[in-house]
Amino acid sequence: MLQAGAPVPNVVVEDDGGKAVHLRDLGKKALVVYFYPRADTPGCTNETIQFRDLNASFGKKGVTVVGVSRDTVAAQAKFKAKYDVPFALLADIESALCDAFGVIVEKNMYGKKSLGIQRSTFLIKDGAVTKVWPKVKVEGHAAEVLSSL
Repeated sequence: MLQAGAPVPNVVVEDDGGKAVHLRDLGKKALVVYFYPRADTPGCTNETIQFRDLNASFGKKGVTVVGVSRDTVAAQAKFKAKYDVPFALLADIESALCDAFGVIVEKNMYGKKSLGIQRSTFLIKDGAVTKVWPKVKVEGHAAEVLSSL
């Protein structure tokens, strides 16, 4: 997993509208990137709604928020529309961004092992990671990130 001080990886993914997004370009300013396992599941929805509800407060501090999962562009667009999300949701279908940030981990659910996204958040300023929240607990997380700015 990327640590504070690491440069923003030069990875291109599509947003919820199918537009190519260069994360390095977004990271030139202040940026919160939160990784979530799957769109429109209970925990991911809760986390996204928290960031949605605080988006104006992040904006007042000059910080852009983006969410990332390995869902398709269509799934991200549907999720965004369903919950009126005002920021970009990135579709990392090939897992390039997830791999670059090191958020893919082995998970064990009911004895079945699989690889998936570890819920994690990164604060990026001036093209580098400045703070990392690994193994995020959903409740109150967006407020915690906001209070650290």
